[in-house]
Amino acid sequence: MVLGELARRNARRYPKKTAVVFENNRYTFKEFNCRVNGLANALLDMGVCKGDRIAVLLDSCHQYIEIYWAGPKAGIVVAPLNPSLTAQDLAYIINDSEANTLILGQNYVELVNSIRSNLPTIKNLIIVGTAFEGMKGYEDLISKHSSDEPSVEIDENDIAYLLYSSGTTGLPKGVMITHRQAIETALNYILVPRLTHDDITLVVLPTHWAGPLYVAILTHFYLGGTIVVLKEFSPQAALETIERERVTHIFIASPLLASLLEYPQLNKYDFKSLRRVLIGGSATPEELLKQAIATFGNIFINGYGLVEQGSLTFLLQEDMALEGPEKKKRLRSCGKEALNVRVRVVNEEEQDVPPGEVGEVISQGDNVMKGYWKMPEMTAETLRGGYLHTGDLATVDEEGYIYLMGRKKDTIISGGRSIYPTEIEEVIYHHPSIA
Repeated sequence: MVLGELARRNARRYPKKTAVVFENNRYTFKEFNCRVNGLANALLDMGVCKGDRIAVLLDSCHQYIEIYWAGPKAGIVVAPLNPSLTAQDLAYIINDSEANTLILGQNYVELVNSIRSNLPTIKNLIIVGTAFEGMKGYEDLISKHSSDEPSVEIDENDIAYLLYSSGTTGLPKGVMITHRQAIETALNYILVPRLTHDDITLVVLPTHWAGPLYVAILTHFYLGGTIVVLKEFSPQAALETIERERVTHIFIASPLLASLLEYPQLNKYDFKSLRRVLIGGSATPEELLKQAIATFGNIFINGYGLVEQGSLTFLLQEDMALEGPEKKKRLRSCGKEALNVRVRVVNEEEQDVPPGEVGEVISQGDNVMKGYWKMPEMTAETLRGGYLHTGDLATVDEEGYIYLMGRKKDTIISGGRSIYPTEIEEVIYHHPSIA
């Protein structure tokens, strides 16, 4: 299966069901598919060909969701950009991807104009919002092009997305995500939280991140569920939207969860519709989990994943136990390996470490990236021996629960002892003067 088939299937099966909600915009699956097709056909008509890259510089919005489907339908690779990066870093990524088209929000016109002369591969500029000279209007392109399905042959091993890493170990790396890998990742995030066709997800994290793409956008479209997009997170906006839209599922990072719990007006809102909250993005402090379960109920799943693979492990609801020393210890864990994934913790000789010893997390699965864009040596180093080498350190217990310790490159050696990031963060989290 390829990604475009999911949008076509939903339009056929659930034409009148709400697909996407953003502010005052609501689109059914039929309307959404027509808009996606209009954009895909517009890109093809502009000379963007199968395999070409389009870069996206937008805040969270319904158009971002449309682009994530229009590109793969036309065989075009979508390269999301992080708006918080410097102009220099944005120019590097655009040039590295060799994108010939840039879709941008009107609030980024000045930024793009400041680097325009340094973007030799960009031929087309498409603006979401008020039209500017030299830029084609996004809505105008959709309205003027056919809503028929694009006639481009797509293979499941074609690249759908080029997701750039944060560059914590050097310049950002383009992670090549195929149609098959995207769908395999979505299936893990569907089966473990037991999502259904009736679920409504709230996207609170920026849509340029891999997390919302994997956990919310792909998963809910696979099932024909509804996606509600928040332009920008705030506790009030999130709680109001949960109450109004009867949201059932959220993927959230630990700091945002903490801000919800600390919000003074929290109990004035009805959030009883929530039945699953998936936490990811960083290690979740044990005390935060306890407070969250006490407030929202035992509806939490802790997930560990990477841009390069999506899902690796899950700590399930039944493991979120607050009683008993052994079970309470698991609150510090990121869980066990996901379905159809093999996860190991190994030493420098790539042998499995015994329980309690620290090693590197390596993994296998059909959801592993195709490789790094234009980096064959880095790809070979990361995917050596048939495993993805994550660079994350962890321990594992006798029952296979994995406990992350931090990045390999972030470990501090002091007095001959290794000090891991999670140990430092846990101490900081408990300090009464630090939020």
